[in-house]
Amino acid sequence: MSKIKKFFRRLFPERAKRINLEYPTCWEMMSADDFKEVCTILTMPGLDRERALYLCLCRLTHIKPADARAFDPKKLKGRSPFIIDGKPYLIATDVIAEACRQLGFIYDAVGLPPSPFPEVDRRIMGISFEAFFAADSYLMRAAAEKNDCYLKEALKQLTGGRRRKMLDWQKQGFVIWWNGVKAYLKERYPYVFREGESITSKTQAEILQDLLACMNDNRPQENEKILRTEVHSVLYSLNRLYENAVKKPSR
Repeated sequence: MSKIKKFFRRLFPERAKRINLEYPTCWEMMSADDFKEVCTILTMPGLDRERALYLCLCRLTHIKPADARAFDPKKLKGRSPFIIDGKPYLIATDVIAEACRQLGFIYDAVGLPPSPFPEVDRRIMGISFEAFFAADSYLMRAAAEKNDCYLKEALKQLTGGRRRKMLDWQKQGFVIWWNGVKAYLKERYPYVFREGESITSKTQAEILQDLLACMNDNRPQENEKILRTEVHSVLYSLNRLYENAVKKPSR
């Protein structure tokens, strides 16, 4: 009798329990574990967008695709089998498709996920202006030359040289997170980054000298102090300077 019960349990999955698929719908909603799972999937070779988002959904909701051969084919019409907490359930395929669509932000949107490095603050609080600028320069070079070695150099800047190695998922996560950091900073200090749009032809060294010149009040000996100052403090001051210059009435 017990074997028959087990057979029918496999054949007819539980339906009394309501299944709510909970998953983040933007980068900001992700936990550190969520972010690691997503970045791990994005580093898998040979995955197209559709397959990657499906795998992300399964990992983020802790559902596991089940073998369809264990279910009555009539029950599978418009539904897909999954294992949830060790028990079989059927979930409508349109529900799965909509969930994957909502996870499309993984490919299409920029946001601020958790930092892939626990010792580095999500919003880079506590990072010096010098370390931020150097890390950003290395990351831009990594993208331009498609060379991961520069990612390691950027990480060394953010951690004071304490961390030098990255796992594959952390390399992927570093780029995604840093794009989010830059978007966050642009929103918080719009005048700084709007000013920067007009100097794209300059080198990073020239840009840095321009920024320091705006703040050192013609005292270059102050540059070292500015570079050691926390990045948000520097950007806040620069933003005020540029904002006042823009709003200053012309004579």
